[in-house]
This record gives sequence, structure tokens and C-alpha cells, in this order.
Amino acid sequence: MGTHYRLKPADSLHYLPASEYHPANTRFHFSFANYYDPDNMHYGVLRVVNDDDVKPHSGFDRHPHKDMEIVSYVVHGHLTHWDSATQQEEVLSRGDAQAITAGSGVWHSELNNHDDWCRFLQIWILPPKQGLDVRYHSHHFSEQDRENRIAHIVGSIKNDDAPLQLNQDINMYVSELTNSDAEVSWSLAAGRQAYISNIEGSLAIADLPTLNARDTLEITGPVTLTFRAPEQHAHMIIIEMPEWPEDE
Repeated sequence: MGTHYRLKPADSLHYLPASEYHPANTRFHFSFANYYDPDNMHYGVLRVVNDDDVKPHSGFDRHPHKDMEIVSYVVHGHLTHWDSATQQEEVLSRGDAQAITAGSGVWHSELNNHDDWCRFLQIWILPPKQGLDVRYHSHHFSEQDRENRIAHIVGSIKNDDAPLQLNQDINMYVSELTNSDAEVSWSLAAGRQAYISNIEGSLAIADLPTLNARDTLEITGPVTLTFRAPEQHAHMIIIEMPEWPEDE
């Protein structure tokens, strides 16, 4: 098969501004809600990446999910999460993540109860089968966990080293490069593909296009990637999964 890639610039994302009825300025990476493009439905088992800027004292009130695995990653501010599995509220801050297997059905809410805006990525993963047991876990990641290194934040339940696990064969990594001398490398195996989104800053990738803020790269293995921050700062997420024939 060999390595190939596709750049998705930030201005290609579908943008929905906040309104009286919608609490967030949202950039849809894939078809979602009022945005539908039959040629942009998913990337492998990655079904949704929504980049939400949530207005103060607003958010997504209690709503149901079923037969989906969901990861939220907080970029800025604070996100108050409640779910029917734990019946508890939890406040997530920058760098924190939560993972939910909605499975047979779960209700949850994501609210910004603070005076500052909140930005978070909501990522939906297609599960390996329907009707899975509901699972919810969260983890606080410090700045040091990802600073000038690649942190493995989500893995399969078969992996013991990732703090958060899903049933799907998938891995998520984050890294925040804080100076132009920092350099990190990461390898993608044959038969695997990755969705790399530069959340903040400018991300230089050896032998590939530079990613500006909110730019994304779809790439297949085998390949080893080396990342730098030529403008002193870059914050990225890597979502790695099996390669699908239709995504070739």
C-alpha cells in the first residue's frame, strides 16, 4: 500500500457560529448536525471531530448517546461534565480528557459554568460492536505529561499503558512543543492510519507540509514523523487506528 497523506486546512472545516440556540462556535471536521457531505463522513473508525468554543455559562445540556465511544479533550477553560453512569459532576481543565463507551445507552452533559470561554475537542469513535457495557473514565493530565514529548492518553482496553481505554482498536496521543529546539518523533506502522490535528500554534513535520492552527493531516503507514514548533509553540493530537480500504 505505501505511505500517502492528505492535508485538510482549517478553512475547509465546516463552521457553525454560536447563536441563541447553539452554545458554541463549532468547527466540524466530518459531517455532523446541519453539516452533511457524503464524501466527508468519517476517517476509518473516526466518525466525529468537533472543535467547540463554548460560550460562558452555556453548553450542551443533558442528552443521550448510544453505540458510540466518545473522547473529550479540553484545550482552554473548564468543562463541567455529568453522566448517568456515575451520577456525578466533574470539572475538566486544559489537557484533561474523558472517555465514554455509550454502548447500551448513556445520558451526559458538557457545560461551561465559568466566566471565560471553553474550548474542547469532542471525538466520536465507531465501536467494534453494538450494545457494549457503558464505561466512563477521566484523567487529569499535567502540562509536564505532554510538554516536548508525546503522551499516550487513550488506548484500547487491551493496552495497559494508556490512562484511558476504549473497546475500539485505537490510540490517541497529544504533544505540546514549547520552543523551536524541541523535537519529537512518532512512528506509524504498516496497515495503520492516523488523523493528526494541530490544535494550536504552528507544527512543522519533516518532509511534509507545515500545519497551522486547526490544520489536519490524514496519513497512512509505514512512516516515522518528526515534529517541531518553528514559531515556539505547537499543540497537537494524533488519532491512530487500523487502515480501512475505502480510505486508501
